[in-house]
Amino acid sequence: MSRNRFQTLVLALALVAAVVYYRRREQTIRESLTLSQQWAAPQEGHTPESVATTDPSALERAATLLNARPEEVPDRVESLDTKVRELTSTLDKNRSAWVARWWAARRSEPPATDEPHVTVIDLSDGVLEDAEALAKAALTDSLGVTIVTASGDGSLAVAVGSDLDQQADEIAREVAQAAGGGAGGGAEFATGGGEAEQLADAAETVRDRLGAEAGFAV
Repeated sequence: MSRNRFQTLVLALALVAAVVYYRRREQTIRESLTLSQQWAAPQEGHTPESVATTDPSALERAATLLNARPEEVPDRVESLDTKVRELTSTLDKNRSAWVARWWAARRSEPPATDEPHVTVIDLSDGVLEDAEALAKAALTDSLGVTIVTASGDGSLAVAVGSDLDQQADEIAREVAQAAGGGAGGGAEFATGGGEAEQLADAAETVRDRLGAEAGFAV
């Protein structure tokens, strides 16, 4: 599998997981919001028909679901609604980022996967967990050095293929130190961090060094 197709697959799977989580969370919140509105209506002096026909234990079930007392349900639902809005915003940003990276991958020149090569990926809104997941997936590329930087929290992860005479911890340390940070790990996988705004440039510098000194395709 080419590097571009691999990156696209990883990003697609991440997006699908986020959508599934959001949909399930949204369904739970909508159900709780409906029940809380039905409970609040009598307190305001009117009883809609829907309340009259609602199972009296519905509010108790909602309270149990939310791990709250019945009178706390409206506040809990409002808090969850805020979280859903935040998740929706995050999902929109992730979708835009995924589309941009997918399109860039489609337009870029296919890498030479039959010779040692270096791949640098910058996740502009990513965090360490994102960088680690992508780098670990790249371990299947036996001839590849993959450097993933996450500008969201100034972290990075490095994966080195099993057929290469390179050390992931040394590469990660070189990138991190150039960005004012540090790193550690093993021969095939390492993580670290530094100044977020410097990591991407530091990773590209190390990529170019490997290309010039070790003959890696870049």
